[in-house]
Amino acid sequence: MTVMRILLACAASALALSAANAKTSPPPSMIAAEQLVPADPAIHYGTLPNGMRYAILRNTTPQQSASIRLRIDMGSTAEADDQQGLAHFLEHMAFNGSKGVPEGEMVKILERYGLAFGADTNASTDFTQTVYKLDLPETNDAIIDTGLMLMREIASELSIAPDAVNRERGIILSERRARDQFGLRQLVDQIRFALPGTPVAKRLPIGTAEVIQNAPAARLRDLYDRFYTPDRALLVVTGDIDAQAIEAKIKGRFADWKGNSAKEGDPVMGTVDPARPIAAAYFQDRNVPTAISIMAITPIDKSADTIEARQRDLVDSIANAVLSRRFTRIARQADAPILSGSASYDAVFSTADMAAINVTAKGDDWRGALSVAEQELRRALLLGVTQAEIDEQLANYRTAFEDAARSADTRRSDALADAIGRAEETDKIVTTPAWRLQFFDDFAPRITPDSVRAALKRIWSAASPLIHVSGKLPIVDPEKAILDAFAASKTIALEAGQQATTAPFAHSDFGAAGRIVADSRIADLDIRTLRFANNVRLNIKKTAFEKDRIRISLRICCGGLEFVDTPGLLSFMGSSFASGGTQAHSLDELQSITAGRSVSLGFSAGPDAFGTMVATTPRDLALQLEILAAYLTAPGFRAEGDMQWQNFIPVYYDTLDASPGGIASRDVGRIIADGDPRFGIPPLETLKARNMAALKTATARAFAHGAIEIGVVGDVDEQAAIDLVAKTFGALPEREADPLPFTAARQVIFARDRKPVTLEHAGKKDEAMVLAYWPTTDDSDEATDAGLGLLAGVMQLMLTEEIRETLGATYSPGASSRTSSLYPGFGQLVTSSNLDPKDIGKVEAAVDEIAAKLRETPVTEDLIRRARAPILERIEKSKRENGTWLALADDAQTQPRWLDRFRTARATYEAINAARLQALAQRYLTAEGALKIRIVKATP
Repeated sequence: MTVMRILLACAASALALSAANAKTSPPPSMIAAEQLVPADPAIHYGTLPNGMRYAILRNTTPQQSASIRLRIDMGSTAEADDQQGLAHFLEHMAFNGSKGVPEGEMVKILERYGLAFGADTNASTDFTQTVYKLDLPETNDAIIDTGLMLMREIASELSIAPDAVNRERGIILSERRARDQFGLRQLVDQIRFALPGTPVAKRLPIGTAEVIQNAPAARLRDLYDRFYTPDRALLVVTGDIDAQAIEAKIKGRFADWKGNSAKEGDPVMGTVDPARPIAAAYFQDRNVPTAISIMAITPIDKSADTIEARQRDLVDSIANAVLSRRFTRIARQADAPILSGSASYDAVFSTADMAAINVTAKGDDWRGALSVAEQELRRALLLGVTQAEIDEQLANYRTAFEDAARSADTRRSDALADAIGRAEETDKIVTTPAWRLQFFDDFAPRITPDSVRAALKRIWSAASPLIHVSGKLPIVDPEKAILDAFAASKTIALEAGQQATTAPFAHSDFGAAGRIVADSRIADLDIRTLRFANNVRLNIKKTAFEKDRIRISLRICCGGLEFVDTPGLLSFMGSSFASGGTQAHSLDELQSITAGRSVSLGFSAGPDAFGTMVATTPRDLALQLEILAAYLTAPGFRAEGDMQWQNFIPVYYDTLDASPGGIASRDVGRIIADGDPRFGIPPLETLKARNMAALKTATARAFAHGAIEIGVVGDVDEQAAIDLVAKTFGALPEREADPLPFTAARQVIFARDRKPVTLEHAGKKDEAMVLAYWPTTDDSDEATDAGLGLLAGVMQLMLTEEIRETLGATYSPGASSRTSSLYPGFGQLVTSSNLDPKDIGKVEAAVDEIAAKLRETPVTEDLIRRARAPILERIEKSKRENGTWLALADDAQTQPRWLDRFRTARATYEAINAARLQALAQRYLTAEGALKIRIVKATP
């Protein structure tokens, strides 16, 4: 992700506070009703006498669950100089004690109800807001009341005890270290260049190490008392709830919340100068990909959310979509100096409106990339765009609006809760999918080449360009060099770009429809299983969890097992196969052909299967199956895939040594597998040697004969799906009846040499990682597999308590069980921690001590409950998720053991007791068995 994309992604979630020089608009009461966007009537809004606002929405997907959000209108821009980072610090303190909840108990309370910290319980702080999130697995009074009680404690009852603050400092410093990578430093440099003098340029939410280390509890209390007030709060509750009952609970719980008598004003977000002359800046870092951003920045538009404003926004979006599509086409050309490119126009950090062209360069060719960016923008401004380009994007937008409207009844409660919060941030109105579709249909015919060109001119004429370049190599006098290169590009004469023509999809005839030779139903799971005469298997599960949505899985034996002698080919296929298109169509042509269709292109390889998992609609199921069958029977293996791989892989590989995590992903897998070159990431030269010719040879057997199993799950007509599969995969020549065993390729052993290993990274000297790997086993025995999973969960809680909360040595210690489905006898129980090198010894000692405790002493029932309850809730929740059913349908005929596991999962976990966990710890967590790995900064 480029820096500017990160910038814009952050902007999407930033709270809209006032900017001193922003354009203002009349209050809604002064705007004609017919001009305002209509709000979703299903959302019930209210305001308590103390000023706290709330929003309640009944929604039944997933069933019997609910989401709660507490949004505080305050982020890092509210901090004083000696409070930098304390808004985020307060977020941490919300989980460290209040009047009604002792320190360390909040997360434990939620764990006992089945909420996992991070997955179901979380919080975030950005420049202008802090949001607390709970996703509740049930909606009974006990858990709803507990969720609201905890939010009420956060609102005004936090203890912020000095000793608790001191214990939390190390955790936040660890989080800061983990985030302080080249991408963040690049982002900070770009913000400071683009928005000089504004609070966001000086107030990164993670703060400064000095403040985090030294700020007294009183400074946190000051921020808390001033800004955690009812008039700054929005409480959102969505889910399978009784809205009236929830409203009564909110009133009963929050009515007594009293804020300061003196209302705190909004932070002044600063101003941007649209008259600022053209300027350039350069960010250099040995790990950063070379990237260009051309920006035009103007004061933020605070206009009301009217029909006219949305019409303007839609034209702007279409204009930038057309430009982005042009960059995509250019990047696929053999001599292109760019790897990718995009155009955007958004409000950023509640501070400014920013138009941006972002391109990633091939290698270090920043001049070539800058020239492409400048000329394509100028081409669109001077020569305009075509109706064909607009129509392609309108088709994509129309399909997105139509799909959203058709699936409106099964929108997810957590997504809706987040959407309501985002609307609050950006001063937008939450509308219904049906209204958005009608709005689009009414206005889309008025979007023309002239209106798109006018939109681009309006956006880009409002301010002089600001050019930010990032790269690895030094540039002499970089500002002058960049501006000179930009000026030189502007002297190059333009020609109208070549317009691609769209041919009909050529892959729709696969022969006579296949004949069904077996058809049965797994009664208790209601999965229909079929086999065609050519041995293709089909499994169908009709559900109502996602209206107008069908999920498809395709498995072709035998994926990575076919690549035992070609390490890196698996990654090459995942990155490049789709780029090869089909024999009849390039990827670019396929994207034009499928514009406006809910389909995905290409597939990749997993450890033991080629294929994919995609989502489509009932209307596009036929086309999606044809596309997948075409990639199987007539793959293009075009040179475009080779070109993009050769351009991409050096850029990617250069980033791997920038952090301990990158080194872990590159090297540790191979070490654990006793040097097996299939694991980890191969050397760069090995990766560069992978190409389409090798892939074509390596996949020939599987593509021609490999056993095929297809899963179809969702809002599907069974007979329609059967008929469509019969015309595509069922019509193929005979396939192998069963997946091949590949016995030799399944042989992997755990590292025989258990001497500690030290690896080196090239990043910051204050960052390290320690890992411990205990060899376990595969997943063939359900009780052992579940027991190891629960043991890892218990270990995770113990690591969090000791290493994070007591020692304050790391932000996110981890423990997991990795039992293999593919390699007999192969598995590991793993612990990992990112930390300061000075803490390596005490963290490794703590891990050893925890492993010893698990061997020597039965764990408490409360610890087991807190580890097991989230697992049991995930099991219950999974029964209401199409993703789970697709995983089951994926190989229901060839791997029926997973169906049995699904049936017995809850009982299996409930049967695990302290004695069983101790026995597993004694067997696997041996003092001499672990392979310990340290990753530290390379010595000069």
